Amino acid sequence: MNEMPGTDNPDSTTINGDSDTMETKAENPMDSVAPIGVDQLALEREMLGVFLKKPTIDMARLMREFGPVLTLYTSRHRLIVKATFDCVLSGEDIDSGSIQRKLQEQNNWEAFGGMDYWTELVTGTDTTAEEFAAIVHRMKDLHVRDRFRHTLELALGMVRDGGRDPQTVINFVQEELASGASGDGSDHPYSVAEILQNIHDATEKGQTNSFQVYETGFDVLDKAISGASSKELILIGGAQGVGKTIMAMQIARNIAATGQAHCLYICYEHDPDYLFKRLVPLESINPVGATPFDQGLTEGDVIEGIMKASEGRVGFIDLLRNSHRGKMVLERLEKYKDNLHFIKGNSIKTTLQSIRSMVLEARALYGDVVVFVDYLQKIPVFPEPATEDEKITYITQGLKDLSLSTEIPIFAIVAADREGLKAKRMHIYHLRGSSAIDYEADICLILNDKSKIISKTNVVFNPSKMKEFERWVVCTIEKNRTGQKMVDLEFQKHFKYFCFDTRGKLVQETLIDEKIYKE
Repeated sequence: MNEMPGTDNPDSTTINGDSDTMETKAENPMDSVAPIGVDQLALEREMLGVFLKKPTIDMARLMREFGPVLTLYTSRHRLIVKATFDCVLSGEDIDSGSIQRKLQEQNNWEAFGGMDYWTELVTGTDTTAEEFAAIVHRMKDLHVRDRFRHTLELALGMVRDGGRDPQTVINFVQEELASGASGDGSDHPYSVAEILQNIHDATEKGQTNSFQVYETGFDVLDKAISGASSKELILIGGAQGVGKTIMAMQIARNIAATGQAHCLYICYEHDPDYLFKRLVPLESINPVGATPFDQGLTEGDVIEGIMKASEGRVGFIDLLRNSHRGKMVLERLEKYKDNLHFIKGNSIKTTLQSIRSMVLEARALYGDVVVFVDYLQKIPVFPEPATEDEKITYITQGLKDLSLSTEIPIFAIVAADREGLKAKRMHIYHLRGSSAIDYEADICLILNDKSKIISKTNVVFNPSKMKEFERWVVCTIEKNRTGQKMVDLEFQKHFKYFCFDTRGKLVQETLIDEKIYKE
């Protein structure tokens, strides 16, 4: 990517005169890359020699998109690469004349070496244009390898000289290697021109990951938050038993079933078999009311069916095919069975680094991915921070960074603190680690049982209405960076079938609020 004009890289390599003598400057060992060898210089000369023989826009874009970032080139070659990238950004035609003019405009023609060095590069290689892409990839591989080696050397130094805790060093190495492998490890400024060009290039290829919006399937919620956007961290909080996991799983199911993305559901409390048992009842009824809810399959029916199938040596799929409801389940699962993935979170192994690796692998395999974490406070951190607030801050910031760097939305369930469990109505400040959660989250949904937060003024003349309120959960959008907030929505719960009726509505009744309205 392009660097800002006038900046120089402290890790750059300078070439003295026309010789290949090289001086490597590394003012800050944390920011430097491994020493650059003659292989890099030879590869740069070969790549630029092929390019300058007959430069084209396709070759320039290949260099910019798949080669090393600008700051990693040796100083003389960086001048011509920068001129080439600037031509791409400005939309100019790419040919020998345009690159030479750009070098002259930037007062870098003589520093580059002028026509003499240009000619030397062009005549110094017999490599063909057909081999150009391979050279570009070899250049990138060289720097990735050097970055990994430098990371490992730095880690060894941290253990040997700094006395750092080994697990802290392991976490650092995992983060660095994952960052380097995904190509997001270089910190550098982006000009507006570069950002505009990146968006232009992405839309030309039909790539809009950073602007992708996913519908949750909960109509009024999607209308209020405009769907779940890439790079967003969406938190779902509430008291125990209010339906957090049910809502998260149903959103994952909805996104997968509509083909919007592959969903990774990472659960630290239940294994994949347990989660699947909840899908079957959900698919045996119609949450929008076309099929009566009382005619669906329950979790008990699923367990009984599995036991009967086992006793009769009949496959569970065959058993489902033999009933009307079972056929309905199979038909619905068929739509998304390869798009929804359950992962049993491990309290030792499934760290933030592990989740990042899963995401990168899923992105490479499937493209669009949405991640669900059930629940946030269960993600292990080693060594364990001194306080839970420190741990939750680290986890929340890590999930937000992961969402930004991989351009995916992340839904995370969040547990309440002790005060929240005792409160009549739960709010965002009742979530464990609330300060970090409040700051890092883009959207925060808080679930409360409607019967517990309804004002008595709504039932004083008709106590029987309380039974009706017990069938609903209020979902309050307490935080929303880009849209409506403090909006109370309600969804009818059908927990017997592990789902909500996705046709929600705005709450019309008066609710209690410990800040405003107390009873």
